[in-house]
Amino acid sequence: MAQRIIRISFLIIAFFCLRNQAHATHIVGGEMTYTCLGNNQYQVTLTIFRDCYYGSPAAWFDDPASIGVFDANNNFLFQELVGWDPILNDTLDPTLDNECFTVPPDVCVHTTYYSTVITLPYQPGGYQLVYQRCCRNQTIVNLVEPLDVGATYSINIGDQALLECNSSPQFNNWPPLFLCVNQPFQIDQSAVDPDGDSLVYRLCNPLMGADPGNPMPQPPNFPPYDTVPWLGNYGVNDMLNAGMGGVPMTIDPQTGLLTGTPVINGQFVIGICVEEYRNGELIGVSRRDYQVNVGDCGEVTSSFFAPEVICEGLTVAFQNQSNNAENYLWYFDWPNGSATSIEENPVFTYPDTGLYTIMLIAEPGSPCTDTFFSEVHLLPHSLFADFELEQADCVDSLTLQITDSSIDTLTNIAAYDWQLTVGNTTLHSDEKNPVFALTEEGLATLTLVVTSGNGCMDTLVQEFDASFLDDPNLEDSLGICIAAGGVHLNPDNQFSDATWLWQPATSLDDPTSPNPLATPDSTTTYSVTITDAEGFCVIEKQVTVIVSPFVDVSPVIDTILEGQSVQLMATYNPNYTYHWSPAEGLDNPEIHNTVASPTEETVYTLTVTDANGCVATRTVTIVVLTLCEEPFIFIPTAFSPNGDGLNDSFRVMGSNIAEINVIVYDRWGEKVFESSTPGQGWDGTFRGKALPPDVYGYYVELTCFGGLHFAKKGNVTLFR
Repeated sequence: MAQRIIRISFLIIAFFCLRNQAHATHIVGGEMTYTCLGNNQYQVTLTIFRDCYYGSPAAWFDDPASIGVFDANNNFLFQELVGWDPILNDTLDPTLDNECFTVPPDVCVHTTYYSTVITLPYQPGGYQLVYQRCCRNQTIVNLVEPLDVGATYSINIGDQALLECNSSPQFNNWPPLFLCVNQPFQIDQSAVDPDGDSLVYRLCNPLMGADPGNPMPQPPNFPPYDTVPWLGNYGVNDMLNAGMGGVPMTIDPQTGLLTGTPVINGQFVIGICVEEYRNGELIGVSRRDYQVNVGDCGEVTSSFFAPEVICEGLTVAFQNQSNNAENYLWYFDWPNGSATSIEENPVFTYPDTGLYTIMLIAEPGSPCTDTFFSEVHLLPHSLFADFELEQADCVDSLTLQITDSSIDTLTNIAAYDWQLTVGNTTLHSDEKNPVFALTEEGLATLTLVVTSGNGCMDTLVQEFDASFLDDPNLEDSLGICIAAGGVHLNPDNQFSDATWLWQPATSLDDPTSPNPLATPDSTTTYSVTITDAEGFCVIEKQVTVIVSPFVDVSPVIDTILEGQSVQLMATYNPNYTYHWSPAEGLDNPEIHNTVASPTEETVYTLTVTDANGCVATRTVTIVVLTLCEEPFIFIPTAFSPNGDGLNDSFRVMGSNIAEINVIVYDRWGEKVFESSTPGQGWDGTFRGKALPPDVYGYYVELTCFGGLHFAKKGNVTLFR
């Protein structure tokens, strides 16, 4: 018989099958039947199907195959070793009902038959005939670890079958080797019974068999046998789709018609049972176990890509995306049929702007033709990108305010795409008038891409030197005695390469100096404009000279926790002397920035004397709080996790918590929640499930900043 190869291509199947050849993967399906010949003689036929494309070359048909014979109590009686006749093997042929479907190319299923006559004298309970083999394909998608499952093909010959010389039903057709994904199927799985018994069909669980450790047991393993382990939502009621849609596979109990619509590509194990009834009594069950491939069946589809909108151009390049087609017919201005092409990927130049409909016919003139339509809109140039750039701030970084001034003469602008690049820094924005902050100086490139409502785009690129000045950190105010000789406004003398202009110039020795000497007769505020060497960055500052002993302190008043410290800061001048009192709790009372660690509320007085003998005093109040106790530590007594945003969790609250451990128990003492994260709450669940309303016990132990400890046991009520 001529071999005819059926192949369905799944790359993942090829990968797994090749890497698992050592396990001799090849089992596709099989069944066992018997015919009574009289005089206790039974002709037993075993049909086996193997994968001849991805199956291991070493996993050929067994020669011989072992058919084990067991009694009704699962005791082994003997085995029948049946040789393989090469004449009886064949490669199965595919069939597809729809002429527009193409047979997938990469599945090969090989079959053979073993037949022998076995003498089975009557004995109570009858016999179990069993053949086992490993291994199924690793790529089966509806079983757990299919490589370890194996297969058992068996049939029982019971008391009545022995006494009445019964023969088992024979299936009329082997099911198809593959099904088309998303296509409904109808498969005849009917059988004929030589004794005229009534047959009832149902889907059933295939049986597990040999494993990789002993893939060809001779004799077979003892019954009983487990059914195959279904993966996830697969099962006897849904062997193909696992609840993912489509129509689950079902079988008509009277006719054996198998129907369904698969929606998942892959290889699937299927089980069908035929129950044999005589005079209303069940006398036997025949089981069919087989593997079916589900894949794309090569239907002709027409499709192409072309831009929906082309701005400022009349030439269009079409990208053909059709499937399973070799011949094409294009209409570039449908329904006007004057502009056509039979090229696969044509390029066409239109005579003018406008809206055009394109039609592509895949396989024109054949019964499997398919048609696809799309439109292209050719537009004149009407979009012009433009913007204005101004510096908003350039102290320590450069802040740029961008104002869009783009126009479109045909429609509205729908989208903006800004990109600002300086060195290794790239910033993006989709706002109309964005603000950018740069922390890197250098040659900057600002790119604007605008998109109009009709899909047209225009781009504008502008380069500029981005520069900024560090904050000069001028003192907000300086103090001098009225009899003093003056004060320098910028003693650090920063930015000597920048241009300085101080105002008012009165009482300044040089208003263009970075550090002029000010000798005002009264308190005066000086403004300075600082411009960098490129003239791009301009910043303004102010310095107030207070004519009298001057000093500023911080904090004027502050609150700390018990055990904490705070640094007291006064205006620093190397020519000043400082004295803080009282000295208790200070690390050094004679410096401008002493550290205070009071144990109670304390008012510190600072006396400052400048080089001219001017004296100024300031006071600082430090309040000391102890917060590691209730009510500063708040533990709720009830919560309601109903998702309304109010009291949805049980959470210990406090602004001074450094470390925490919270444990919640139910009324039986089982721990249902524990956390060591400050601020983390319990949502009333345990192991992913909501707990019922009840009173739960808790234990809280925490440490506050400063080292103080707090602990409490109590109850919290969960409401729902």
